[in-house]
Amino acid sequence: MQTFAAKAEPVGDKLRGGYYTPDDIARYVADWVLEAGSDVLEPACGDGAILRHLIRPGVRPQGIELFPDEARKARATGAPVVDSDFFRWFEEFRHGTYDGVAGNPPYIRFGSWEHEARDLALAFLRRAGMRPSKLTNAWVPFVAASVMAVREGGRVGLVLPAELLQVGYAAQLRAFLVDMCSDITIVSFEKLIFPGILQEVVLLLAVRGKGPASINTVEVADAAALANASLETSAARAPLHDTEKWTKYYLGPEAIELVRRLRNDHRLAPLGAYAAVNVGVVTGRNSFFCLTEEDVKRRGLGAWTMPLLARSAQMRGLTYRASDLSEQSAGGARTHLLAVAPGVDPTAAPSLARYIEEGEGEGVHTGFKCRIRNDWWVVPSVSAPEGFMLRQVASHLRIAANEAGATSTDTVHRVFVKPNVSIQDLAVGAFNTVTLAMSEVIGRSYGGGLLEMEPSECSHLPVPDPALVPDGLSSKVDELLREQRVDDALDLVDRTVLVEQAGISPDDIHSMRAVWHRMRSRRMGRSRR
Repeated sequence: MQTFAAKAEPVGDKLRGGYYTPDDIARYVADWVLEAGSDVLEPACGDGAILRHLIRPGVRPQGIELFPDEARKARATGAPVVDSDFFRWFEEFRHGTYDGVAGNPPYIRFGSWEHEARDLALAFLRRAGMRPSKLTNAWVPFVAASVMAVREGGRVGLVLPAELLQVGYAAQLRAFLVDMCSDITIVSFEKLIFPGILQEVVLLLAVRGKGPASINTVEVADAAALANASLETSAARAPLHDTEKWTKYYLGPEAIELVRRLRNDHRLAPLGAYAAVNVGVVTGRNSFFCLTEEDVKRRGLGAWTMPLLARSAQMRGLTYRASDLSEQSAGGARTHLLAVAPGVDPTAAPSLARYIEEGEGEGVHTGFKCRIRNDWWVVPSVSAPEGFMLRQVASHLRIAANEAGATSTDTVHRVFVKPNVSIQDLAVGAFNTVTLAMSEVIGRSYGGGLLEMEPSECSHLPVPDPALVPDGLSSKVDELLREQRVDDALDLVDRTVLVEQAGISPDDIHSMRAVWHRMRSRRMGRSRR
């Protein structure tokens, strides 16, 4: 058995982006797209799950598929299928020639994407005015091309990851859709619809036309509920060139206006004005570099480690105390980080040399993050911050003052305050209804029900000036949170800091509490169960 286990690599269908479309969804997307006309395209038809629903009297479907085995399966439906890379086939004379496009584009991360296919797709995005990055996923250019393929008034119906709504690398695509479409409907599902996969998906139903688009959201229980779903709900007009996340459109027009207003309220400032939020330590193999107290004593590594906050569950209140660290250490948590200083000769330290040799025996040094180092066992940037911030959030976002002198792995962000800023006051000031609601709008959620906040997103969170926090409030709020009295802690900070000090309306705070509950409940409903 491996002592230092590594994360599993994607294989098979997952590696090449093959997630096959449930029949209820395939039929629904085909029905909706065909209302626009008879000339329809599926740009990455796979085995024909959607294509077979486009085969009807008078309809002229066209499928494109890169993989020959899949193309043969799709061709068995009776539809014409071209064996080709879509972006090689999609020449300019084909732009705007279809009534509709239906499909489930491939989901392939940049590093797993075959180079030739990736270069063609990214070149298309650049011609469309976008600037793809090394985060861009394969589905992004397929969405842009689908819009370009249809005429004015044509329909685009695609099965997409919910990343469309919220990830940074899709921001330019969101602006493209807002500008190029007159109407956009996002259909989401209360339950995960791909068995065994925590990726949340949505249906993008877009009509090409003059922007900015009206954006409408519809939520149904599952794929079977689509048959009785109505698309008639309140739509909100997006600003032209809007790159903001689309999760806010689940709130309705009035709440969206409140969110936009408070996000730009001068009484609040971006968190980045008071602190830098950085990722935690990237070890390259946590199972090797993060150790328990017993591991350290048994292997004689005490001189080569530093205190560690390894998991977000270890952050209980608005402080991470030395007593918290000791208690968790006694309970067997990984509270030590192997933090060997650069230039140390391990041959002069037998216990360290033995541990390094054991790691090499299991190939720890061959992992990408380790092999690019001069000495693979020397983890860079292990500094202890003034505070920590949750990266993955189950219930509510928190900042905690670091009173234990610890560092953290990349499961928890590190917070470095600017001169004359109190980390305790920043932590308590950021624990308020407006900031928590904004975290649900600014962050991104996945199928497992967690909210994830990247450092750049954290820096945009609106917070009150930490100088407004009265003396003694931090310890009161910390104790309330340790007693799991979250609402009492929020009420106290809202009243003391937002209302009495910043002058924000209690009515606005009440409305933002409803926004927070709505967005959080929607996210947490997408749990593993």
